[in-house]
Amino acid sequence: MKKALVLIVEKDRVLAEEAIGALRDAGYDVVEAADGADGMKKLYEMDPDVVIASTNLPPVDGEDAFRRLRQASYSPFIVLGTREEIAVNLELGADAGIVSPPSGREVVARVNSLLRRREYGGPRNGGGPRVDTFLDARTVGDGLSPTERRLGHCLLMNEGSLIDYSRLITDVWGDKEITVDTLHFYIRRLRRKLAHFNILGMRGTGYGLIRAE
Repeated sequence: MKKALVLIVEKDRVLAEEAIGALRDAGYDVVEAADGADGMKKLYEMDPDVVIASTNLPPVDGEDAFRRLRQASYSPFIVLGTREEIAVNLELGADAGIVSPPSGREVVARVNSLLRRREYGGPRNGGGPRVDTFLDARTVGDGLSPTERRLGHCLLMNEGSLIDYSRLITDVWGDKEITVDTLHFYIRRLRRKLAHFNILGMRGTGYGLIRAE
């Protein structure tokens, strides 16, 4: 049986390592990101089962990192911070909060609880399949590369909305210096592979995705 995957977005190495060790000892696969930009990239690439994010992450393109991460996934979210910060982020869509610094035991207990709740509440992603499975089922020809998967995931999670070039580049490539021409190149590849979707562009602005009739 495949292990559940947990993404931890935390810049404090000591806190991150304690949580990672406890989760791995409990049987989870864990992926780590040190900031919001890297967290977005790994979220779109790996589609984790649970996301744990600190409240003190630096902004991503001037926006609050937690908001960006929360908007990018239907996965359960645990936020780490002060009681006041947790209260604010619960209103913004967090599923649970842990006062920082957390114990590894508490982190594991929260993750267990959220996954049990999801299991009893039905399938994830609004009742549909995992995003990665959903994209694979609609891919024409060769499978998606990791970069194509992140880009397709980003577009699908923002279906019907135009996403500007800079946000797409940050969410898909993190802090790498990527040109708009490179983005155009990968969009062309996705258009060939994802026949069930229309990927639309506004010249000089951004791209959006809608499902084909």
